[in-house]
Amino acid sequence: MAEKQSKRVRVPETVFDRDHLAHYTMDDPELEREIVSLFLAQLPSILDSLLKASSRDDWRFATHTLKGSAFAIGACKIGAIAKKLEAVQNFENSERRQKLYRGLLLAVEEFNEVSRSLYA
Repeated sequence: MAEKQSKRVRVPETVFDRDHLAHYTMDDPELEREIVSLFLAQLPSILDSLLKASSRDDWRFATHTLKGSAFAIGACKIGAIAKKLEAVQNFENSERRQKLYRGLLLAVEEFNEVSRSLYA
């Protein structure tokens, strides 16, 4: 039991760690805006890939892509949920997958709202 608990990923409260992104953009708000815009533009395709994954490899590729992209720009909640999704063993419509996917959609919505308020 203790082994399973140690593998759990806690979903952070932080939706967007702008300081993380600012570190890589050298505090350039225009570059931040462009990077966030690119991330948001690729999200629908990645979410669609998650829904259409027909093999374990497809699933891992989509979740790993999302996890890496999200953590790279400071989208903490999205990245943490993607990490949990990546670890789902039964990716084919399991209850856990469905629950995490719903949480992912909420995190994406939150990220959209935060980024709109920062870069509008």
